[in-house]
Amino acid sequence: MCSNVGLRQRNTYKTNILFYILIDFLKVELIDSDITYFEHHPLLEFQKEVNTKTGELSIKSNEFYKGLEFKIYDVTEKTPYKRLTIEGSLHKCWNNGAHNFNDFGVNEIAEVRQDLKSKFNIDFENCKLKQLEIGINILPPVPTKQVLRYCFLHKTNQLKSIYTKDEGNYIQTKNQRHFIKLYDKRTHYENKGFEINNEIFRIEKKYSKMVGLNCKGIYNLSDLIQADISNFKIELLTLWDNVLFYDKASLDGTKYKDTYSNINYWLELLDGHYENFKYHKKNLNRIINKNPNNIKKQIAELISEKVDFLNVNTTEINPLCIGLKKVVTTPTKTDTNRRICLVTGLNISMQKKDSILLSHTGIRYYKKTDAKVYNEIKRKHLSTNWIDADLETQIKELAHNIRNKSSNDRIKQKRLYPMEQMQLFNIGA
Repeated sequence: MCSNVGLRQRNTYKTNILFYILIDFLKVELIDSDITYFEHHPLLEFQKEVNTKTGELSIKSNEFYKGLEFKIYDVTEKTPYKRLTIEGSLHKCWNNGAHNFNDFGVNEIAEVRQDLKSKFNIDFENCKLKQLEIGINILPPVPTKQVLRYCFLHKTNQLKSIYTKDEGNYIQTKNQRHFIKLYDKRTHYENKGFEINNEIFRIEKKYSKMVGLNCKGIYNLSDLIQADISNFKIELLTLWDNVLFYDKASLDGTKYKDTYSNINYWLELLDGHYENFKYHKKNLNRIINKNPNNIKKQIAELISEKVDFLNVNTTEINPLCIGLKKVVTTPTKTDTNRRICLVTGLNISMQKKDSILLSHTGIRYYKKTDAKVYNEIKRKHLSTNWIDADLETQIKELAHNIRNKSSNDRIKQKRLYPMEQMQLFNIGA
C-alpha cells in the first residue's frame, strides 16, 4: 500500500544536480550457462585462496572485470554442480570499476548489457537475482549532514550510525527482508580523493531476500531492467515517508521543540509506551505538514522528480541549458570521470587530467577504497621479488611495471607496424 505523501511535480530542475540510476549493487547467479566457458575465457583468470596453515584450497575461485566480481563455486554436498555468480555495481562497471557518482541512466545500462553480452555471451534473462540495492541521490535543500542528524527512526527501528572502511559513515537499520541506509554521498567520495562540487544525499534500500521483488514479477536481471521504474519510486517514497524526521525549522517556536529533537525521548516512548509514541509521531508530522516548505516534503518531491527524470529513454540533450536536459546519459568521450588506464583498463579519473596510466595516486586510491581491485592489480603487475616489500615500495614498483608494460606495448606496435609501411587501416586512429 503506497503512502499518500502529497507530491507535486516541479517545472524546472536545479542545474547542479548529479543524476543517478536507481539500481546499484546486485548479485546474480548465472543459470543454464557453461561454467567451463568462463573458466577458460581469455579475459578472466580465476584464482583460489589457499589456507596458509592447512594448504587447503577454497571452494570458490574469483576474478574481476571492470569492478564486477565473477565467482565460481565448486561442487559440494549441498550443491552437486558448479555455480557461477556475478556481483557488483553496473554503474561502477560502466566506469571501469572506480565509482558511481557521475551520470548513469537507461542508455548506459544498455551499454553495460551489450558489453557483457559481447564479451561473455551473458544474457540478462539467465541472471537470477540473489541480492539487490536500489537508491536515489539528490541535492538536498539543506546540508546532508543536517538531514542525517535528524533522521531518528525508520518505522520503529532506530537508524544507527555505522562505519565501514569502504563507505565511511552512514545511518542504517535492518528489517526482516531488507536494509535501509541513508548517507552523505559527497563525503563518501571526497574521502576517496574525488572532487565533488555539491551536496549529495543518498537514500537506499537493499533487498537481502527476493520475496518482495518476486511479488513484482522480478526474478532475473532482464525482469529488473524492464520493470516499471515507478514501482521503485513508490518504495523509495514510502521508505522516506516512514522515516521519523525532526524538522528544526518547522518546530521552532513550539513547545515540542526540545522534546521532539531528542532521540532518547522517542526511544523511551517505544520502550513500553507505544500508544504515546504513535500519538507524538502523528503530532510531529502534523506540525511539520503545517509548514508548506518543510524539509521532509521537499526531499520527497526531489525523490519523485528524480525517479521520473531517470525514467527516460532518449539521447537528446540540449547543450545550451542544463535545466532543459531531458535524459540521463553521458557520452564516453566527454565524461572526464571515465578516463581509463591504457594498460590496466581501470578508471583513473582520480588522477591528473593528463594521466593515461595508473599511477601512484590511482594505486593508493584503489588500496584505500577497494581491497579486491587493489589485490588484482598486485597479482597482475607486481613481481614476486617485491611481494613481501613495504606498501610504498610495492606501489612504486606497481606504477613502474605498468609504465614499462605501456612502453613495451608501444615498441612492439612500432616493430609490427613501422611508420613507413603501407597499412590497410590507420592503427593510431
